[in-house]
Amino acid sequence: MQFRAAIEQDFRDLQELAARAEQALGQSGLLPAPLLEGDDPAGHERRLDQTAMALRRRWLQLTHRSADGTLKSPCDGDVAEMPAGQPVSFGYERDIDTSPLEQRGPAYLDQVRGWSSDIVLFRSGQAALAGLLHLAVQQWGHTGAITIAHGGAYFETVSLLKSWPGRVLRPSEGGADVVIVEPVWCDGSFSCTDALPMARQLLILDTTLVGPGADLRPYLQAARCPLVIAYSSGLKLDQAGMELANVGIVRIYARDDARHTGAALRRIRSLVGAGLTLDEMSALSAPWFMDRAYADRYVGAIFANNRRLAAAIGPRSAIFAPHCHPSLHRQGADAPFCALQLNEPSLQAYRALERLVALECERRDIVVTKGGSFGFRGHRFELIEPEPGQGEPFLRVAMGWRDGWSCRRLRALFEELAQGM
Repeated sequence: MQFRAAIEQDFRDLQELAARAEQALGQSGLLPAPLLEGDDPAGHERRLDQTAMALRRRWLQLTHRSADGTLKSPCDGDVAEMPAGQPVSFGYERDIDTSPLEQRGPAYLDQVRGWSSDIVLFRSGQAALAGLLHLAVQQWGHTGAITIAHGGAYFETVSLLKSWPGRVLRPSEGGADVVIVEPVWCDGSFSCTDALPMARQLLILDTTLVGPGADLRPYLQAARCPLVIAYSSGLKLDQAGMELANVGIVRIYARDDARHTGAALRRIRSLVGAGLTLDEMSALSAPWFMDRAYADRYVGAIFANNRRLAAAIGPRSAIFAPHCHPSLHRQGADAPFCALQLNEPSLQAYRALERLVALECERRDIVVTKGGSFGFRGHRFELIEPEPGQGEPFLRVAMGWRDGWSCRRLRALFEELAQGM
């Protein structure tokens, strides 16, 4: 069968994840065996999706047990445990010790000469950014407003910055005390940040779109400030596409001792209740979370599938605008989805395109989900309709980890659409 290799690769990967989970918990039978006989690649892909969800459900059922018997404010002498038995200490859950997960940091971080490093986990990517802004105000806001510059377009970052009064965080177009950079960003079409404003105190990198394997060394080498921090939503690309729990991953690089900044961030995290719960920590104890080797392999496949889709559409489509993916205009640039804008845009045209894609996927027996986000094992698409004044509509097509039948037929569909089908 033409697509048998891709199906077997997916199943072997699920078997590997299940084996690691079973070893961590001392359990067996976490992965049901899907029925993959016969020549039905779309059916096999659906069963593999069901198998992945079954593994996710079983993992969460088992790992949540460790939190079920623990109060949010334990009594004296109570000992909470992670699923694999590691003790976890806390007085109130918002002050929980996340070191059982953060100890994975040295293997997850890039070690860069001249910089010390630390890692801190927050409850989400946005909670992480909010904590970093609190840190900036705490460190450098005693004598007046902190100047801040943002290179990027993520709407929640823009909204969060606007929520601070100008007498505390003052926007700047040039150099600033704090600079927030999205190396690759999307506001309906993709762009890459080239010229960085000079950061005097802190450079913050939002690496959610570029993945944990993005090379940070050019930013560290160019930085003139004493502190560079990369943060990301760890829900997207760090959990084998299973969305076990929201988490924000903060990687700290400091010219002195990064542990000082890490300790300050952990205090802020506790004060504002932005830390993980015991349930979330237990879910994230999955052996593949913050496993850099696995993440690089998983994310690499997602990026490759999206590059191939972008190449099939091309930069000179009869239907689509040219900037659907950063790889079309910069060698080595990646993103986990393609953003398709129409050359002749209208909301009615976008909704018609969405309906056409849904009908063609059904007609061609393509296994794809109409839904949001990215980084899954399978493929997704959705029409993004921003609020007025927050950007233009676009169709987001997020190719997943799996190659094979649906991946290639979806690519063929968009190639035909790009040529004016």
